[in-house]
Amino acid sequence: MPETLRSEWGAHDVLTLTIDRPDRRNALDPDLLSALAEALRSSGERAGAVILRGAGTEAFSSGYDLSRLTGTIDDLDADRHIGDAVAALRACPAPVLARLQGHCHGAAVEIALNCDLRIAADDLRLSVPAVSLGVVYRFQFVARLVQICGLARATDLLLAMPELDAETAQRWGLLTEVVPAALLDDRVQAIAEMLAAAPRPAIQGTKASLNLLERRAIAGEDLLQAQQLRTSAAASPERREAVTRRKQSMSRRSRPEKK
Repeated sequence: MPETLRSEWGAHDVLTLTIDRPDRRNALDPDLLSALAEALRSSGERAGAVILRGAGTEAFSSGYDLSRLTGTIDDLDADRHIGDAVAALRACPAPVLARLQGHCHGAAVEIALNCDLRIAADDLRLSVPAVSLGVVYRFQFVARLVQICGLARATDLLLAMPELDAETAQRWGLLTEVVPAALLDDRVQAIAEMLAAAPRPAIQGTKASLNLLERRAIAGEDLLQAQQLRTSAAASPERREAVTRRKQSMSRRSRPEKK
């Protein structure tokens, strides 16, 4: 099996993790998410900062790999893998910077929003269209989205399902900074090295303090009720039909034109 997550150490113990599935627009799958969680847990203590990026310039990630979905309740197994990667991002002692360029959709937005900083190229396109596939997002993601951009913007993003450009995403509070694509790598590297050079107890303590505040936003009974709602939606026949239609649409778009 090809390696889908590349790991590279740079100056000042900056660790770059690259989602490497360019043929699938860096789509997320269980193996990749597990590799991401493991890399963060095994290397987070050493790292002065972590950069998370997608291979190439077309996409940070197109979201969860549609080919892995069945349109049934079994798809909720993806939650475990997404949740594990998210937990590792939050628990990583080092600050994690998301380098965002091109497409960033669905579950990839959840991954990006759980990084500590999000630096984007001006060609970014961002959306969370899972409702069109019959999916109720993980409650932890909904809570995180509301914390970052407020209830009104979160409602717009989840129900109206717009595709945001970089300028709009920054205005909504979803991005830390937007730069021209040609300057993205230099800017991300500069911020990562600045963080890596700062006193680690201060950086790690600040991140841990922010995590304490975030966790207070989710009550156990709310999480249970949200899970019941997600299970009902995942098991619906309408969802299976929606997933089938989306797969058929993608298959038609990927076929070469006849000449």
